[in-house]
Amino acid sequence: MDALEYLRSLGGVARTAALLRAGASKREVAALAALGVKPARGIIALPDCNPDYLFALVHNGLLTCGSAARAHGLWIRDVPLRRHLAVAHSRVTVFTAHRTLRFPAHGTLPIASLEDTVLHALGCLPLSEAVSMAECAIRGGQVDRGMLEDLLRGPRSARARRALSLATATAESQPEVEARLLFVARGWRVQVQARIPGVGRVDLLIEGLVIVEIDGHAFHADRAAFVEDRRRQNEALRQGYPTLRYPPEVVWRDPDRLLRDVEELLRIWGPRRFGG
Repeated sequence: MDALEYLRSLGGVARTAALLRAGASKREVAALAALGVKPARGIIALPDCNPDYLFALVHNGLLTCGSAARAHGLWIRDVPLRRHLAVAHSRVTVFTAHRTLRFPAHGTLPIASLEDTVLHALGCLPLSEAVSMAECAIRGGQVDRGMLEDLLRGPRSARARRALSLATATAESQPEVEARLLFVARGWRVQVQARIPGVGRVDLLIEGLVIVEIDGHAFHADRAAFVEDRRRQNEALRQGYPTLRYPPEVVWRDPDRLLRDVEELLRIWGPRRFGG
């Protein structure tokens, strides 16, 4: 085993005991210590190590909640500035602590399980981030909704249950989740990934009338996609479905504009479509 490469595979930081268990000799561990620093007793860190992993090991915890979202490939817009750790101790001053772990942690990295990460997020993060993480995990088949529901039956889990109830497992991106939550909060009926004959599937259909599409960075990657998109949009309009398109930045930075635009189209097109 190449001890240096193994340490790099761990993000450049590890406990000496973990290196020894993996097969590194005491001499190799000493050589690694000479290459880096020892930020705490029993921990070796290379100068370019992962700072989140280092923080977790120094504080004898596991990254979880929003701090572990990207490690698990879960949707999150803003990783919390204050790190979230699962810890057994109560000496908390510089991070947000989570003290319940129900599943085995990652085998080699200081990261809580995906299941615990989602459970912690549901009861902790702002609604849009909590729903986005749960939506991604459930949609990807990484976690079972029924299992989450069973574990959130307690009286202290009301907030988490509400967030979970808003995860539809149908969205294709985090901005789409956030836009849907904006519309639901306004009291509008929202259909996700609705199918319209002759048009196909659309991201969001508001009050059975207004189509909202959230375009990703790969939008119109080629000419054929551009032509097809214009056909779909024209056909939707011909059938009486006006379409609004937005990049993620509008959802994140100017949600009031998004709501105003939809509200105006509902006001203008509602009487035309439904009478009145």
